[in-house]
Amino acid sequence: MSNTTTGSDRVVPDQQPPEDRRTSPLTRLTGSVAAHWQFAIVVAVAVLMRIIVILGYPPILWFADSYNYVYDAFTRQPDVIRANGYPFFLQLLLPLHSTYPIGIIQAAMGVAMGVVIYALLRHRGLPWWGGALAAVPVLFDSYQLHLEHMITSDVLFVFLITVAIVILCWNDRPSVPVMAVAGLLIGYATLVRSVGEPLLVVVLVAMLVRRVGWQRIAALLVAGLVPIAGYMLWFHSSTGKYGLTQSLGPFLYSRVSAFSDCSKLDPPADLHFLCDKNPPQDRPPASQYIWADNDLPMTNGKPTYTPLYKDKQIGSDTGARFAPAVGKKEKQFAEFFIKRQPVTYLRVVLKDVVHTFSWNRDVDPGGVYETANGNGPTFQFINRPALIHTIPWYTHPTHIPGTPANSYCDATCQQGDTQSAQIQAAERAFSGGGLGETRAVGPWYQILQFYQRIFYLRGTLLALIVLVGLAGVLVRWRRWGGLGLLPWLVGALLIVLPPMTAGFSYRYVLAAAPAACLAAGLAFARRPGERSVTDLATGLRGRLRRGRGVEQE
Repeated sequence: MSNTTTGSDRVVPDQQPPEDRRTSPLTRLTGSVAAHWQFAIVVAVAVLMRIIVILGYPPILWFADSYNYVYDAFTRQPDVIRANGYPFFLQLLLPLHSTYPIGIIQAAMGVAMGVVIYALLRHRGLPWWGGALAAVPVLFDSYQLHLEHMITSDVLFVFLITVAIVILCWNDRPSVPVMAVAGLLIGYATLVRSVGEPLLVVVLVAMLVRRVGWQRIAALLVAGLVPIAGYMLWFHSSTGKYGLTQSLGPFLYSRVSAFSDCSKLDPPADLHFLCDKNPPQDRPPASQYIWADNDLPMTNGKPTYTPLYKDKQIGSDTGARFAPAVGKKEKQFAEFFIKRQPVTYLRVVLKDVVHTFSWNRDVDPGGVYETANGNGPTFQFINRPALIHTIPWYTHPTHIPGTPANSYCDATCQQGDTQSAQIQAAERAFSGGGLGETRAVGPWYQILQFYQRIFYLRGTLLALIVLVGLAGVLVRWRRWGGLGLLPWLVGALLIVLPPMTAGFSYRYVLAAAPAACLAAGLAFARRPGERSVTDLATGLRGRLRRGRGVEQE
C-alpha cells in the first residue's frame, strides 16, 4: 500500500497490503537469491567447503582450551582465567549431548558473517563483486574454516562484533533500538573474549564522532553495560571480587617476560621470584610463562624452567598462577618494567604487530611450543596420528597409543586430580557418552590439507586491506572518517591489543579480518557529494597527467 505522504511503496504503519498481494518469506528469499545470484554461487561454494570440513573431521576439533570451555559449561562456575561468555553458548547445546551442533552452528556463523558484510556493502552502493570480495576472507580462509569446526570462542566473538558493526553502519543515524541491540552484542562479546573489553569504549567514541545523538549513545552504553555488570555480580558471588577475570596480571607478566632483565633493573624484593635469569634471546615464547607445566626444551645444553614453575609454592599448578595474590604480584612486575622500559616494551609490541603482516606464516617451533604462534598442528588440518598426538593426558583416563608416554597420567595417577575427572565427565556429557575424539576421514581431510596450503589470508594482504580502510577514513576527514571509522578502529584494536597484553598468535589475527574488510569496502562507498577512495585515486591520476602535460610544454 502506497504512503500518500511520501509517494513511496512502503507499507503505512499499522496497515497491511491485501492478503493476495502479500509475499511469503520463501518467495522473498528466492527473490533475493535471484537478484544476487552471483553472490549466491559464492555462498554455495563456501557452504560446500564447510560440509567438507564436517565430513573430514567428525564430530569436531579440540585443543587445550576446548576442554576448559566444556568444563566451565558443565560445572556452571565462573572461570578466573577467561570469562564464561562462550561456555554460556555451549550450555544451550548441552541438552543435545552431541558436539556436531557446535560445529554446524559455528559454520553457519561464518557464512552469516560473509552474507552481512556483502549486504552492508551492497546497501552502501558497491557492485556485487565489491561486496563479495570483502566477504571472501571470512568465507574461504582455511584457518577460519578450521576455527569454525573447533570448540573455541573465536568464531562466536567475531560473529557478535561483525553483526554489531553492520547494524551500526546500515544507517548514518541508527535508531535507538538498533543502538541498544548493538550494545548488547558488544557487551556479550566482552564476556566471550577478554580482547573485547575495550570494544565498548571504541564503539562509543566512533558513534560520538558520527554525532548520532545523546539518546542513541545512552542506549548503546546502557545496553552494553548490562551483560558486563550482570556477569560481574555473578563473578563476585563466586570469588568475592567484582570483575570479569583474574588474568590481567598473569597475561601482562607473560608479555614483559620477553624483555624484562632483573640484572639491569632491580624490581622490589617481593617480585624477585618472577625474574627470569636466562638472557632474553634464550627465553621461551611469552605465552609459556603462564602455561608451561614442565621443563622447557634444552637451551645451550641446559634445561630451561620458567620462574613460576620453579617457585615451590606455585610449581605446575596453573590455577595458582592466576590466584589473586600471585596475579597482583605479576601485575606489579609488569607495570614496573613497562614504566621503566617503555621504548623496549613498544619495540616488542611493534615487532609482533609487524609479524602479523608477513607474507608467509612462520611455523611454530614445535614441542611444548606447538601452539605458541597459533600455527602449529593444533590449528591445521592434520592426519589421524597427528591428531592423537595433540590429545592432553587429562582428557582420557588411560594412555592412548600414539601420545607421548612420558607425558601421560593414567587413571591411577589421576585419582587425586578431581579436575581431570570433571573434564572427562563434561566430555561425556557433550559427546553423548564418549570422549568426543576427532576422526580424520579421507579423502576429505586430504582435500582440506591441500586447500590450507593455498587458500588463506596472507598477512601482507591484510596489511593492504588495513591501509585501504585507513585511506577511506582519511579521505573523509571532514566527517571524522565517516562510516569506515568504526570498523577500522575495531580491526586495528584487534590487531594491536593481543601483542600489547599477551603475545602474538596467528589465531588472534583472524578476529580482525572481517572488521578490516568492512572498513576497506566502505572506503569505496559514497554518499551524494562525498568523495570515495576511487574518486581520490582518479583525482590523483588526473593531476599527474596534467603535471606531465605542463612539463612537456
